[in-house]
Amino acid sequence: MAFRGNSEPDNIAEINIAPLVDVMLVLLIIFIITAPMLVQGLNVELPREAASPIPQKDREPIVLTLTRDRLVVIDDQPVHPTLLPERLGRLLAGGARPVYLKADKELPYGFVVQVLAALNRVGVEEIGMVTVPPEEGR
Repeated sequence: MAFRGNSEPDNIAEINIAPLVDVMLVLLIIFIITAPMLVQGLNVELPREAASPIPQKDREPIVLTLTRDRLVVIDDQPVHPTLLPERLGRLLAGGARPVYLKADKELPYGFVVQVLAALNRVGVEEIGMVTVPPEEGR
C-alpha cells in the first residue's frame, strides 16, 4: 500500500507589511510638509495695561479677535462684521458663555463700540477685554 506524501509545504499566512510601511512613510512626509502651512496667526497688537485676570468658570469662553485691518475672527474663524450677530447667536444658543475681546490697539474706538453693540444685541452678558501686562520699568 502506497501512501501519498504531501510534497507541497503548508501554506503560511503572513501579512506583507512592506506596502503598509510605504504608505505610512508617504503620509508622514505629506503631514510634515503641510503642517507648517496650516498654522496661521493673526497680528494683533494688544494694549498694555495692568489688570487682574478674569476668574475662569466651567463654561468655555468665545474669543473674539479684531485685527488692525478690521477683520473679525471668532475662535479662529473669520466672520464678516455684518454676520457677527448671526454667528454669535448660533454659538450662544447652548447657553450664555463669556466673550473675550482681543482688539488691536490701533483700531478706531467707533469700530470697537460697533462690535460691543452687536454683542449687546445678541445678549452677551460677560465680556472680558484681553490686554498684555506692561513691561517692567515702563
